[in-house]
Amino acid sequence: MKLSTSDIRWLESHFPNLQYEADTQKIIGEFDFCAAYDKESGKVIVDHSGRAANPFISDVFDIVICLDVTDANGWPKVYEVGGRHHYIAQNCNVKLVDLHFYSDDDACCLGLNFQDNRSLSIRDYLETLVIPFFYRLSYTEKFGIAASRTNLWGEYSHGDEGIWEHLTEISNFAKLNLGRNSLCPCGSGKKYKQCHLGEVESFKRKRRQ
Repeated sequence: MKLSTSDIRWLESHFPNLQYEADTQKIIGEFDFCAAYDKESGKVIVDHSGRAANPFISDVFDIVICLDVTDANGWPKVYEVGGRHHYIAQNCNVKLVDLHFYSDDDACCLGLNFQDNRSLSIRDYLETLVIPFFYRLSYTEKFGIAASRTNLWGEYSHGDEGIWEHLTEISNFAKLNLGRNSLCPCGSGKKYKQCHLGEVESFKRKRRQ
């Protein structure tokens, strides 16, 4: 992921405790966020006003984002370097993989996606991937793994099984041939074009290659 001048200005304005290192292509520092989970849309909503519906979470994690290194799903790798994820796993009596950390290098597993990630902005990356990941981690710390699995959005299985589940879901969406303004079949309540359409189109392109 390449940061433009406007990306860097946005990052400095919204996350002043994160430092962008151009020479190493890393973002390092304290990642503070305020957000709430909206069950109706199935999305984590960034809200610095604190007026969002429960459960509202404000938290801080020490992270490193490696912009020039991607994980198995094509996202820039992000690491929680303060050790809290180890504490949460131990306290909840679960493995790190159950908190969605890769077992080989301890990087965060931000989720599956078939979209072309080259055009992803730093804002989209942080607000749609990184904040939801750490929101879930913080929620799990506060309320436990069972509450996280019950009250938050659904999860895919770990490893290859999860990839197959996601692939099957997107393939089924593609077969529906929905119009752009139809409701998305995922149940989010959003129009198709505002939800899974981009991912389905990317999946179709890759299948034709």
